[in-house]
Amino acid sequence: MLSASRSYLLKFDRTIVPMAKGDRSRTVLDLAFDLAKVYGSEITALTIKEEATEVTWSDKVALVTNAYKEGKDRNIKVIPKVRTAKSVKQGIVEEVRSRAYDLLLLGTFKRSVLSASIFGSIGDYVIKNSNIPTAVFSLKGSRYPYTKILIPLCETLTTRAAVSFALHVKKASGAKLIIADLRKFDRKKTHGFATLLDQLGEVIKVYGPDITVIRPGMSSSLADEVSNLIRDNNPDVIMMGVRDNPSGRVRFNSELKAVVKGTLQDTVVVRK
Repeated sequence: MLSASRSYLLKFDRTIVPMAKGDRSRTVLDLAFDLAKVYGSEITALTIKEEATEVTWSDKVALVTNAYKEGKDRNIKVIPKVRTAKSVKQGIVEEVRSRAYDLLLLGTFKRSVLSASIFGSIGDYVIKNSNIPTAVFSLKGSRYPYTKILIPLCETLTTRAAVSFALHVKKASGAKLIIADLRKFDRKKTHGFATLLDQLGEVIKVYGPDITVIRPGMSSSLADEVSNLIRDNNPDVIMMGVRDNPSGRVRFNSELKAVVKGTLQDTVVVRK
């Protein structure tokens, strides 16, 4: 069964959600609540006080306090956490490394195609330096709850852990999941997602109906194929994944960068 594969395995017992003002934190917290309902997760709502720059930060404290109160109303355990650090990005990573968390969910603003970063300085730093499974959301606006999730299934754009995350989000939110088989565009193939496709019937039993596999392929390039998929299916969110290279560093290929920054849809990139 898919859940028995270590490559697909994700735990949700202790989820951490850094909080900031705006829709991005609200979207990620709402998703964390939905996952917690299904998997009995404990959520830590984190805010960072920067040592040198912040004098007043009651609004940040209010964010995590309100998350605690809302969790209590929903019968979900939320731990409000305040940490002082030199910077927000360092504080998030320090907190992740200090406790036995299972999953980090971080919301960021969608960056311009001209931006040097993919998620902004905080998101880029966190996904590269976190030592636990991390999902970074690049958010155009408030689209949650998602009704349609797209997975561009190829090793150039995603990983087995990212597919697993998408399945869990689909189950928690009740969204429709579209798996687009784009494996023909992979220049270097390893596992080829064979387990997922071979056991699709069992996957549907566990994660619910409305999982569709489509096999497009009229375009000559991966970028064009993804653009056509987005145009034809209009997903709310596109879920992808990255893995460490042999030296243990995270590198984002040009195709993934183009999807994250060049689309109007929310995107999620998962690193395990």
